[in-house]
Amino acid sequence: MASSPRARAAETGLYFHTTAYSIVLGGVIVLVPLYIISLGYHPGWLGVIIAGQGLFQVALRLFGGVISDRIGERWVIQASFAALALGSLALAFSSSLGSLLLAQALYGGSRAIYWTSAQSYGSRIDESRTPALVGRFFGFAAVGGLAGNAGGGVIAVKLGYAEGFLIAAGVSVAAMGVVAVMPQLPRRAALTLREILAPVPGVFRKRETILPAVMALATSLQISVLTSVGAALFKERGFGDDAYGSLLAVHAGGAIIAGFAFARFLGRAGQRPTYALTMGTHGLLLIGAAAWGGAYSAALALMFTLGLAFNAGRVLNVSLTAAASRPEQRGVFMAVVGIYWAAGQMLGPLVFGPLAEASSLAASVTAAGALMFGAALLTPLLYAASRGRPAAPGGAGFPPARE
Repeated sequence: MASSPRARAAETGLYFHTTAYSIVLGGVIVLVPLYIISLGYHPGWLGVIIAGQGLFQVALRLFGGVISDRIGERWVIQASFAALALGSLALAFSSSLGSLLLAQALYGGSRAIYWTSAQSYGSRIDESRTPALVGRFFGFAAVGGLAGNAGGGVIAVKLGYAEGFLIAAGVSVAAMGVVAVMPQLPRRAALTLREILAPVPGVFRKRETILPAVMALATSLQISVLTSVGAALFKERGFGDDAYGSLLAVHAGGAIIAGFAFARFLGRAGQRPTYALTMGTHGLLLIGAAAWGGAYSAALALMFTLGLAFNAGRVLNVSLTAAASRPEQRGVFMAVVGIYWAAGQMLGPLVFGPLAEASSLAASVTAAGALMFGAALLTPLLYAASRGRPAAPGGAGFPPARE
């Protein structure tokens, strides 16, 4: 199928809709916390409202892949864009607490089902080229996220929040049109819901999932803290909406570079040192962000390096998950570890928002950083706890740990 017009149409559509999705997601990640702050909500409420999308990611994560297998990925991708559009329209036309919570629920539901279905579709376009296709998929996603981060702050300043959310809704609807004309790929016979979910309890109990689960949770916490309490901290230090959006774009730029350079670095440094370094960088730089005095150059350096650590953590948790699982259980393992990622999206604002209200923004960000740095120091214990039977032959190739 590699050279057929159908394959080319599928591949082109894949790259288009992941770029569009990431532009919208990158934009609303900037717009939503700034909009909530502009409405006068305190950091505690900011955390509670933003945590809503994380709750739905946790609740729906396992079912994104199940629905894709049973009704086809295109329908699930369509539904995810529809949820983005509806959430954006809710914020464009209302500033009530109910609208804020509804939008976050829709955004969280969209994120829970989009990535599983889109990755499944991309991996099945041509199974002989799956690594290349999935790599490009994430590359286009990173570029879209950078554009959305940068554009979100600028739109908030130049046009306004309502206009920004209307643009997000418009891009989502346009992407739905593209997905509608993408070819439907043949898929294997759908399993029953019971058959798909039966292995899940066993996966939660496997020791090999400890390392990727902890990394997924920490990496997710990094970005969720930055885009909730961190947004308020930057505002407190005198940064405008456009400057905050630019900083998130710098974070995305670091993530893009890490995506291309990570495999080579891992091969040279070894798995365990890379794990500790990535986790420690999460922590130390969040502590540095809290201690930062407001200089723009320092903020750029912090956010760029946090972006490097963010994508390193994301790729590392997926790679460790693949190495710990047999091919026939890969989807279940990814879904279970994905729940820890979704939990970080919920817990970051829900825990550290109220903590900021009770203490200060800087103290809350410091506490998040200290938690991750503590996990970095515990890397030897995490590796000892995770030792189990090696993955079966035929699993994903991941470099062995170098002590």
